[in-house]
Amino acid sequence: MSGPGEPVPPGTDRARSAAAIEDLPPAPPETLRQKLSYWGYRAVWDTAAVLPRRLADATPESLGSLWYFTGSAAQRDQVRANLARVLDHPPRDELEEVVRAAYVSYARYWLDAFRLHTFTPEGVMSRSSGTNLHLVDDMLADGEGGILATAHLGSWDIGAYFTTQRDWGMAVVAEVVEPRRLFERFVQLRRDAGIEVVPLVRGGDMVDRMVDVVERGGLATLLADRDLGRRGPVVEFFGEPCRLPPGCAVLARRTGRPVAVGAFVTEGDDGFRGLIHSRIDIADLSVEEGTQALAHELEGLIRRAPEQWHVFVRNWLVEREPDHPEAVAWREAHPGGPPAVTRRRRRRS
Repeated sequence: MSGPGEPVPPGTDRARSAAAIEDLPPAPPETLRQKLSYWGYRAVWDTAAVLPRRLADATPESLGSLWYFTGSAAQRDQVRANLARVLDHPPRDELEEVVRAAYVSYARYWLDAFRLHTFTPEGVMSRSSGTNLHLVDDMLADGEGGILATAHLGSWDIGAYFTTQRDWGMAVVAEVVEPRRLFERFVQLRRDAGIEVVPLVRGGDMVDRMVDVVERGGLATLLADRDLGRRGPVVEFFGEPCRLPPGCAVLARRTGRPVAVGAFVTEGDDGFRGLIHSRIDIADLSVEEGTQALAHELEGLIRRAPEQWHVFVRNWLVEREPDHPEAVAWREAHPGGPPAVTRRRRRRS
């Protein structure tokens, strides 16, 4: 699972369409590696669940810092390159501190996910605040539903739980991964929290199912900052060509409803904030134009908490599709160095 469907065990299989969970084909027999992966996750999950809150709040700082210092150098370089784009190439020491903080934030994300089933609605609400939540409340007030575009930002699982307390009727998309037992455990966790889960499987139609969510007055929620299938439109994202998923723009065109852009970020050691950055109407735009408009709003959202942006992999066209004509053209126009160290050109839609 990814984003609203995260966490995802590394190296798991990904499917591309959507259907009901009840329509999933039987799980294939587990390999030894999958069995070890499942029980490894279960061990961490069960350990995290029994941590005293004070210890749990302190764990991400030490665990994330350890991960930063001892983890893969290639991954650390990629996080550095991604955040350099977001921060417009700050001084090296400033960038490095944000990179380390990103590892700490990602450690907290995982810990929150593993501890979600131990939280109570009262506990989550007492630790949470909000910014511009009325932009979603107002969008849903007429009963016609809406769309939420989010990013790999903050503590998503707690945020999804938070939305159930505001009766937003959230539905999320989750990638089907193996071992299936792990996928089913995460799905049940979200269902128990009141979130509708639409699984990605071959042969379904994610758009139709999310249109149905909107027409029922719910909040169709999609990740919008990374295109897993490499089939989305190429738009400008932090000054560089990048493929972003077209789902939100397609849903807006199909339903005529606006798109709110937001996330659920962390504050301090134990606090959270529901953050709605903006709400835009892209229903009358083409899919490419709508995705571009959304990309600019996502830039503003991610810049509000760049150290909580958990994209630790290649995302931009020059890295993922270096032979794409737009990637080639971008490199020719920016010969002074790698993309992460070139100052971005600001453009508004």
